[in-house]
Amino acid sequence: MQELVSIIMGVYNDANLLSQAIDSLLAQTYAKWELIACDDCSTDNTSDILSEYVKNDPRIIVIRNEKNCGLAATLNHCLEYAQGEYIARMDCDDLSVETRLEKQVSYLQGHPEIDLVGTFMQAFDESGKKNIIESKQYPTKFDLPKGAPFAHATIMIRTSAMKHLNGYCISNYTVRTVDVDLWYRFFAAGFKGANLPEPLYLVRIDETAYKRRKLKYMLHASYIIWYGCDLLHLPLYYKIYCLKPILSWLLPHQAKTALRKWILH
Repeated sequence: MQELVSIIMGVYNDANLLSQAIDSLLAQTYAKWELIACDDCSTDNTSDILSEYVKNDPRIIVIRNEKNCGLAATLNHCLEYAQGEYIARMDCDDLSVETRLEKQVSYLQGHPEIDLVGTFMQAFDESGKKNIIESKQYPTKFDLPKGAPFAHATIMIRTSAMKHLNGYCISNYTVRTVDVDLWYRFFAAGFKGANLPEPLYLVRIDETAYKRRKLKYMLHASYIIWYGCDLLHLPLYYKIYCLKPILSWLLPHQAKTALRKWILH
């Protein structure tokens, strides 16, 4: 018997790419899913596009925020409507490989000790596919200060675990680190996660995204790492990784890539 997967998606002014994301879900080999898309007060024609999909597929549920709330509050709004045994993430400008949901559900069903499963990602842009972005197959709390143990948009988590964590944290410190905060609380609660060593998610690369990030968000990320190390009772020397977001903001791209490889290895 197939179990229901609730896919949560925050949407804000991505009308040009939204249809591609939803179409990749409609093409899934695993059919028992519901998409809960929350429009965070888009000012383009996102609402019209979502309304058309609702007319054609009852699995698609559209909700709207009364005001622009940001990602954490938007995803929590989606969680209020989720009915599935599993919660899956999906960004509105990316693509899911057609077997993504099937393979993630199968993994969680076959591994009751695992509470969350992510996947590798295939980066792409308008010119085509780029590099594969890998994650450690069985990350632990000791990996977390070094970098994100899961690619947020790829995850599927048991609904019971997400409820235990009370969803996403809404604060000034998690505006750009909503996923990192979740991972610290996830491991602090004793949950276990894994990553499928296969790129089942296509992430759209925006080369200007990091350039637009402000220093204050990097400082917030450093705070989350400091706070997270205390939450996980990690040795004091792990707090050296608090410098990583700031260095990432300061250093040129090539230096950041080299730094990341050194940290992860």
